[in-house]
Amino acid sequence: MISRIVGSIVVLISILVFPFWIYISILLVAIVIFPFYVEGILFGFLIDVIYGSGVEVLPSVVSPFALSILVFLSVMLPMKERIRLYV
Repeated sequence: MISRIVGSIVVLISILVFPFWIYISILLVAIVIFPFYVEGILFGFLIDVIYGSGVEVLPSVVSPFALSILVFLSVMLPMKERIRLYV
């Protein structure tokens, strides 16, 4: 539980401090390491709110980056059961 909180704080600080290619990779690693990392969807929404380009492809209710994180999370759930992490 403590590692999940510390991981979420690390992801949040990386979103606020680092360039996009670093915080996106840290977020994807957190999604792979932690089981059902729902906070990743919220962090995706936060990234879209802070750094969003303002392109209106989807309705304003749906955040495109949060939606892509949701898809990545749903794809990773069955794959996590098949791979073994030695962390």
